[in-house]
Amino acid sequence: MRLLCIAAKSSPTGFVAVAGRPCSSTDIARLSGVSEQEVELLLGELSRNGVFSRDAQGRIYSRRMVRDNKKRFKLRQNGAKGGQTSFLNGKGIFALSEQNDKQQTEQSSEPQKPESRVHKPESIPPVGPPAANAHAEVKPLAVDWILPNDWREIALSRGWIDAAISQQAVRFKQYFSFGKGSGIKRSNKGWRQSWLNWLDREIKTNPDAANFGRTDAEDTPPIIEASLSEDVQARLKIPYAPNDIFIRRWLAPCAFDFNAGIIIAPTRFHADFLASQYADAVRRAFGREMKIVAKDKGATHG
Repeated sequence: MRLLCIAAKSSPTGFVAVAGRPCSSTDIARLSGVSEQEVELLLGELSRNGVFSRDAQGRIYSRRMVRDNKKRFKLRQNGAKGGQTSFLNGKGIFALSEQNDKQQTEQSSEPQKPESRVHKPESIPPVGPPAANAHAEVKPLAVDWILPNDWREIALSRGWIDAAISQQAVRFKQYFSFGKGSGIKRSNKGWRQSWLNWLDREIKTNPDAANFGRTDAEDTPPIIEASLSEDVQARLKIPYAPNDIFIRRWLAPCAFDFNAGIIIAPTRFHADFLASQYADAVRRAFGREMKIVAKDKGATHG
């Protein structure tokens, strides 16, 4: 690389030379800042591998640099014969001759077709609100973010009480605005789904998260009666049921066969989740072992 730098500054370009004479090992060592012994060793290695060439005078040169320099010189010569010279000298297409004048006269006598761009009707601005972008804008969660009301309504419909929702909203904002998730960017739809996923993870790790802040007067909510049949209510031991979200979301959609000791979940995922996360809770809530099966394929879980 140091030889290339020397060759680029030399005259002629591409030759490792000083004032046109070949550089000796001493010259190269002085110009490149290494010892003469190291120069001899490295030059021998480069020569054996055919990295450079030598001309009849013994000057080291870069084949590509010399080739590019010749090409550059040729292009410069061709450019000197190009359009600007023809325009200044009145040659080629810029020559004024009787034939050109005749052609221009004949063309002017013929009816001219108006250019379409001149008569193109002006574009009319669209009426109404601008169309939505094809791709939704992605952005990080704002530092002044406040939980939207419709997001809160969804959480309420899933059995979360208002105090618990407010607590989770604060934690959600801290994580995504100031914590480890501060660099994440999503669309509005993506952030809404992240909020719902956040609530689902909280329930999995802490089944009582949805009841944070509930008072003693609210221990027996009316949703139990609205969600479960009278037979199931009679067998359900309320004090041992984990929380409202467990009853509303995981037990209410199921069918029960107490004679056979079976809970029939609506989907395989529902059955797998109940068996893996709430097996002990189901046993305590009904005071007996209950097998959980999926309605779609009838797979049994202990």
